[in-house]
Amino acid sequence: MSYYQIGNFSLPSLWLAVLTTLFGASLLYKLLTGAKVGEWYWNSFFLYFLAWKLSYILFNITMFIDLPLSILYFNGGTKGHFIGLTLLSLYLLFLAGKKHPGLQKEAGSIFLLFFFTYEVISKLLEMQWIEVFSHFVVFAGYIVLFLFLKRKSKPITGPIIIVLILIELLLFSIFSTLFSFKALTLTWIGLTVLSLFKKMDKEAELLE
Repeated sequence: MSYYQIGNFSLPSLWLAVLTTLFGASLLYKLLTGAKVGEWYWNSFFLYFLAWKLSYILFNITMFIDLPLSILYFNGGTKGHFIGLTLLSLYLLFLAGKKHPGLQKEAGSIFLLFFFTYEVISKLLEMQWIEVFSHFVVFAGYIVLFLFLKRKSKPITGPIIIVLILIELLLFSIFSTLFSFKALTLTWIGLTVLSLFKKMDKEAELLE
């Protein structure tokens, strides 16, 4: 993993890619739709980040008691990551929709936009040019598909999400491994979004 010097801080390329993507995907969504992404998007990120960061205390309570400031330098690692994903899924499935009615319609588009943008940016920062090109083709294809569906007034559907996830998983299997940390994360959030779609369909059936 590469590191970038920003002032007195060395920031891992992974987190530089995440932060750039967080704001970049929001801006792209506004450019594509003319609307701001819902507040749930930012809430989701901060919920995940806090869970991932603070889970360090759960797994390293003795060190934290001895050195409280260690929380600034460490995090919950892999276990903390999946705790964060669990809380993120629970938030999206059971809480966010009550306050943000547009969540189900936005989630699929934003989810794909975030992941495809992240892959392009992260590979650019790592200067892995073949992977940059491969992920950019997927990203560009998604943008064209999004604009086509928008013109036809059709939404991003579950089957479309599944196909695009499978394409990304194929790229992961080519360049690294199908069972990579990133592939598991992509699959996890993809299943969460598909569950949102299923929940929306059930609610629509109840209203009929």
